Amino acid sequence: MIAEAAQAAGLALWRVDIGHVHDQHGFTGLVAKALAFPEWFGGNWDAFEDCLGDLSWHPAPGYVLLLEHGKHFGAGHKQEFVTAVEVLDGVAEYWQGQGKPFWAIVSGPDGWDAGLPPLPSA
Repeated sequence: MIAEAAQAAGLALWRVDIGHVHDQHGFTGLVAKALAFPEWFGGNWDAFEDCLGDLSWHPAPGYVLLLEHGKHFGAGHKQEFVTAVEVLDGVAEYWQGQGKPFWAIVSGPDGWDAGLPPLPSA
C-alpha cells in the first residue's frame, strides 16, 4: 500500500531488508547499496546523513525508504537502531526544509512495538 502510493505520487522508493542487520556498518551498507551511494561514502553515520541529504543522483519530488523486517535490528541492537532512527529523522527534517518529503518507514511483524510513532490511520 505504501509502495503503491509512493509510486503513484512519483516519489523515489527503495525497499531495504534489514532483517539480518547487527550493527551500524551493516545497516548503512545495505542502505548505501540500495540507494547507490557515491564512492566517497565513508560508512559512518555522518557520511550516511550527508548522502541521504544529497541524493542528487536520484532526482525526485520526494523519497520513501521502506526498511523491511526491522524487528531483529530494532529489538536486538537497540542503541544502533535508535541512532539510525535519529539520523533518518534529521534527514527528513532537512528535506522538509527543502520542500520535499522524505519518509523512512520501518516494518516488522504484527504486534511488534518498535518504540516509534505509528503511521496515522487513513
